[in-house]
Amino acid sequence: MPASLDIGHGLGPGHPMRQRLADEMHARPTSPVAAPARVLHVARHGAVDPAADLGYVIGLCERLGLEPPRAGARQFRFTVEGVAIKWERYTESCGCTIVVPGSPKAPIPAEVRDFIAGAPGQNLAIVDMEVHRGTTGAEAAALGLFDPGTLVASSLGEGRAEIWSDFRIGPEGEVKLILGVREDLVPRTIGNLVQRFLDIETYRMLALLALPVAQRVNQRTTGLDRRLAELTAAFTAAKDSPEEEAPDDKALLAELGAIAAEVEKLVAESTWRFGAARAYHALVEDRIAENRETPIGGFETVGYFMHRRLTPAMRTCESAAARQESLSQRVARSSQILRARVEIALQAQNQSLLRSMEKRAGLQLRLQETVEGLSVVVISYYVVGLIAYVLKGAEKMAPELHLSTLAVAGVVPLVLGIVYVGQQRMRRRLHREHSGDEH
Repeated sequence: MPASLDIGHGLGPGHPMRQRLADEMHARPTSPVAAPARVLHVARHGAVDPAADLGYVIGLCERLGLEPPRAGARQFRFTVEGVAIKWERYTESCGCTIVVPGSPKAPIPAEVRDFIAGAPGQNLAIVDMEVHRGTTGAEAAALGLFDPGTLVASSLGEGRAEIWSDFRIGPEGEVKLILGVREDLVPRTIGNLVQRFLDIETYRMLALLALPVAQRVNQRTTGLDRRLAELTAAFTAAKDSPEEEAPDDKALLAELGAIAAEVEKLVAESTWRFGAARAYHALVEDRIAENRETPIGGFETVGYFMHRRLTPAMRTCESAAARQESLSQRVARSSQILRARVEIALQAQNQSLLRSMEKRAGLQLRLQETVEGLSVVVISYYVVGLIAYVLKGAEKMAPELHLSTLAVAGVVPLVLGIVYVGQQRMRRRLHREHSGDEH
């Protein structure tokens, strides 16, 4: 084995994604087209399960006795009755390109038509292209088919080819294009030219899927914007007191929450569609730039036509996306302002409540002090009563001393003093313990 064939094995392990990334560069090779030929391209959209597209192709191959595509394939080519068919799967659509050689007006075999008609999804773009050898026949066919008032025509790649169309949908739902190529162009170069215009039409339609979404978003955003303006005017009006303000602010905050939920729902439903539209529009512009067009006579070029007709729709989508993003930010700012007002009102209520609690605490303290003063008298009364009982018993043993009356009279001030001092010491100890718990 030559050394150049196994050099990679001696340079260490390869990245696990290397082969897949390298294959991506060759995932969608262009089909060669030999002029003259007829090319029919159908892009279908709306299939729920992408695997259903591949399963449909596998089923057809099994019926025809052809080798089916491998599992997970995103492109497959096969031939039916001399007609080359290319099936491709994209992110949200699938495409089928049929090349019938021999004549620009060659009929499509019935079996191929049945294959296209039965595929999952709905037709989004249909391109029926006539490929003529030489530009003279293409021009004659175009002038006899299209209305000169709507005709679009341009020379491609410094005169290598000419394209003619009006980009109107025909009686069978197709957009008709006529391509005239110079006689010295090889099939691969012609295939690149053909693929470029198939991409322009397909990506143009995929980009325009965002336009109805943008119109719906604009209509809904206008209503939400009006509601937000009314709410903003309501909560910026002056109020006399926080007590009157709080209930209204809570209702306004709830309404703002409802508006915010609707805006976020709109954003969630449309963000992906708007992002896809930007990507598709960029692809259309790239394909147009690759054509290197020059005008033919007084007709519009494809690039000029797309700029005039497609760009305003894309601007509408961009405007709708910007409007809903701006509305979302304004709702967020209004909610913050209103929440701040509600919090200030609550703080004012809390301060008022604390002041009233402080007054009640002062009253309770004075009442407690009054009760404590009475409790000194009550406790002293009971202590003196107990002493009197003891002295009365001693007086019965020595009646001549009259101990009861004298002793009780003398002990009353002493008992009052002892009880008062004891209560004060107990209060100081409780205060110290309470202060220690707080720290």
